[in-house]
Amino acid sequence: MKFMRTLSAVTVAALFGAAHVSAQTPDLSEDLEPLPNFISFSGKIKEIQKPAAENAGYTEVLLTENAEGGQTAFRITGDTCFVTDKKADIGAEIIGFYDGGAPMTMQYPPSPMAKVIAVGLEKDKFIKVDRFNKELISEDGQLKLNIGPDTKTTLQNSEAFDGELASRTLVVIYSGATRSIPAQTTPEKIVVLYEKAVPPIYTLTDEEKAALNSGNGTAKPAAPGYELTEEDKAMLAKGSRNLTISVNNVTVDGPKPYINEDGVFMLPVRAVAEAMGLNVEWSGGANTVQVGKSASFAIGRDAYAKNKMAPVELGTAPVLKGGVTYVPLDFFTKIIEYVTVNYTPDSIGFHISVNE
Repeated sequence: MKFMRTLSAVTVAALFGAAHVSAQTPDLSEDLEPLPNFISFSGKIKEIQKPAAENAGYTEVLLTENAEGGQTAFRITGDTCFVTDKKADIGAEIIGFYDGGAPMTMQYPPSPMAKVIAVGLEKDKFIKVDRFNKELISEDGQLKLNIGPDTKTTLQNSEAFDGELASRTLVVIYSGATRSIPAQTTPEKIVVLYEKAVPPIYTLTDEEKAALNSGNGTAKPAAPGYELTEEDKAMLAKGSRNLTISVNNVTVDGPKPYINEDGVFMLPVRAVAEAMGLNVEWSGGANTVQVGKSASFAIGRDAYAKNKMAPVELGTAPVLKGGVTYVPLDFFTKIIEYVTVNYTPDSIGFHISVNE
């Protein structure tokens, strides 16, 4: 019988000892040592493997081996951030980072999802991946950043970033640091990693569920992930139930909202935003949309930016449908932020109101 357990990445790193070398690796002799945010492993790419199934959740595996013979099989996904412009070929030297708290199966070699990969980093360069506070000190307390005029700061997609770095997960590349505690450095390059927005949790009571399903419910705070009944889905599909939008109790004319195959409310961004008094600009060349002075996104990418801060994911990408751009309802509650959204299901349809 095959024995399999789910362990944290740190536990697997401890079991396989010397296979993982990192300045962030905790001292396992101390019971209360805090877990690192990221664990690193460096070595040469020995094999490049394709996933066994198309829906495996990753695109390839970089089997990496260090000088002591330790191995890690990094799984590469669309979210893996490559911070150098060198190609990951067999024989290339890489440093990979993965989530120190993520669950991993008890197997060898370990096969974590790679968060960051640096290929062919120069010998005189150092790299650190961690979350930094408002003083730009890493969460493990080992490194403080002093931003210089020549520090290059970008997002994962290489776009320039001039927003706030505090309270963000950063990839820092630097040449040297002071011997102080914490060590201080002026980075050569900083990459701001994308981060997912955390949806609010709202659980309907049995009474509320019954009222909603019977069509007698009153407006409730919008609950992302609200699961439509099969009856609702069928009625919406055949058009016997409609979705309408109002802003400050005034019905919005224009394209109707809809519910996608995942049960997410999709709203026409221009109609709703302009009803709120926000200007909407479309850049056809870049396929991007600017809403007001601060919010922006690109069609087809689940990455929404505001106030030049690193984009966040909402779980659903904006889409262009019939010449109309639609965004998930969460765009107005989490990105525009200063609005409240309510929905009221009844025998006619779902009414979504957006209130400033």
